[in-house]
Amino acid sequence: MSWREAGEDILDLRRRVFTDELGWPEEWIRHGRDAEGLHLCAFADGRMVAAISAYVYEPEAPELASVKLPEIDGPTVEIGKRVELPSHRGHLISAQIGTSMLRQICESLRPSRFFLIVRVKRFRHLIDRYARRRFVYHTEIGSGDDAIAVMKVDGEDALDEFYLKHRELTRDASAGEGAIPVPSLVRFLADNDRSDLLAAERLGAENNYLQPLSLDTEASRLTAQGRMILAEQLPRLASAPFPTAPASLLDIGTGTGEYLAAVTRENRFAGYRVHGIEPVPHLLARARSNFPQFEFRQGSAYLTGEPDSSHDVITANFLFVHLRSPDLALLEMRRVLKPGGLLYVVDVDDSSFSGPEVAQRMIESYDRDYIGDRVVMKDLPGRAGEFGFRLLDRFRTRLRNTGDREPLPGRDEIRLGVAEAWSLLSFVRSQPGIEPLFQEAREHCFGSGCEISMNLETQVYRLAP
Repeated sequence: MSWREAGEDILDLRRRVFTDELGWPEEWIRHGRDAEGLHLCAFADGRMVAAISAYVYEPEAPELASVKLPEIDGPTVEIGKRVELPSHRGHLISAQIGTSMLRQICESLRPSRFFLIVRVKRFRHLIDRYARRRFVYHTEIGSGDDAIAVMKVDGEDALDEFYLKHRELTRDASAGEGAIPVPSLVRFLADNDRSDLLAAERLGAENNYLQPLSLDTEASRLTAQGRMILAEQLPRLASAPFPTAPASLLDIGTGTGEYLAAVTRENRFAGYRVHGIEPVPHLLARARSNFPQFEFRQGSAYLTGEPDSSHDVITANFLFVHLRSPDLALLEMRRVLKPGGLLYVVDVDDSSFSGPEVAQRMIESYDRDYIGDRVVMKDLPGRAGEFGFRLLDRFRTRLRNTGDREPLPGRDEIRLGVAEAWSLLSFVRSQPGIEPLFQEAREHCFGSGCEISMNLETQVYRLAP
């Protein structure tokens, strides 16, 4: 919430706890950056019962020097003023909104550092609690009642670990009783003319998917995957309400362009102008060389470089599971798509994986440590709805390793040979440290003949007119 709309209520809540309970002076109730801060609040029966705030600092901000934090490239985010009414404690309300805020800040602002302040005299015990959340003790400033401890998280590896920890915590909370739905930070910033805080350029420079892989090996795997999926997709594509030509189609994350070319050979796309966006220069060059009839541009799901309202259809095949910030991609898709346009998404859903315990551990281990979100299809409809996309259709196709060498499509399923199914999972072994588990799972499945399966999901959306 903005300070303009909720500032007085937030101050009232802080005074009820910080002043009435703890006896803090008024200057401790306020923050010098409250007016431009990010404030996530929880309500019960129309009353604010919990809140937490975040403050974004530019690298040269003097406040950072005052807490002995050196200047670094990129934004620094302070987390603070977490407060909850006594009547609502014990339900983990402030914990849930705090964890969700940290996750969303990691996803959309991509800060170079977090920090928080602990008032040492009364709350030294919180240092250990925050350490369990991956904050590291930095320094102590002042003495007596004014003494504060500064804790921080910085460095790429530490920030990634911090993000993954809080993503796991939000997933656990959303699966339990009393889960609190939290609105999109990306949507809030866009609606309040604060898109300058969003890290679209920095996120676009990442490639969570291809960074650890051999491009040539992965390109071959993608080609085989595309051929397998095409047969499954043809009836899905035939049933989708694509506009009649002339129309414009944009494929985001187009790779080598081979799957896009195969799909758009279908008669219903005759007369379409076809465009592809790909961030990886090597794959982009291959797409341009192989399919000169299409227009390909270097860009990302966060920054396509396309004009506003310029396309009738956007396709996103095996894209969302590799994004750190699905919300930021949805914001860009909303910008580029014409009102009433169609968004067509195809992706796997690792939460649907079924198999022996060792294979389940392999998938869970990979997903837990992967910066992309391989279970995003579960909550994509809710995320997309915040950006004006209405779900029209949702299809699930079960991929099973109970077939022969050639894929055998059936009604809502594809049966593959054991070797062919495992070849589609070969990317898993690129994750550091997972190779022994990958080999153990592979040997078990080849030796036992057990079944493994998971869902391929298609979701079709229409953007509000």
